[in-house]
Amino acid sequence: MRGLPVKIRELQRAELRDIWSIDRAEVVDAVYFRDGDGLVLEPEHHDVTGWPPGEPERAGPILLDCFERGGTFYGAFESGALVGVAVLECRFIGPARDQLQLKFLHVDRRHRGSGLGRTLFERAVARARELGARRLYVSATPSENTVRFYLRRGCRVTDRVDAQLFALEPDDIHLELEIPA
Repeated sequence: MRGLPVKIRELQRAELRDIWSIDRAEVVDAVYFRDGDGLVLEPEHHDVTGWPPGEPERAGPILLDCFERGGTFYGAFESGALVGVAVLECRFIGPARDQLQLKFLHVDRRHRGSGLGRTLFERAVARARELGARRLYVSATPSENTVRFYLRRGCRVTDRVDAQLFALEPDDIHLELEIPA
């Protein structure tokens, strides 16, 4: 992580509210759309200045429910501040019930490109393997940087879209990663 003094550990319940302090600002100039079995990148400009209005109120209870059920929450801290988070759902999904969802992965804008996102992703994959998952399901924001991040990690567009997750996020790019044994 380029020598950053970042410590990664599991979050405590009371720290879930700190997720919303992560600065997720970015400028997006292109987004992906699904086209048949592949992806098409189209120019589309968005100046993302922070969390969408109402996001903490909408997603907070969902994340708390995941935490209470035993989901895994990895937090990355720098000088006591939360600068990254990865959330692994604990409920198995998919036709064979062998997939776990990477529910949430965000890295503060000042830490992007440092390897922190990759490290959090790898921790989530390792935990999914420990829990017996054969695949990781990712519903990715369609921005170019986000989708490319997951593709570089070995994810691919899934041909087994989870209907419930698709209904929640139909504009996302639904991906999966085969987890090596």
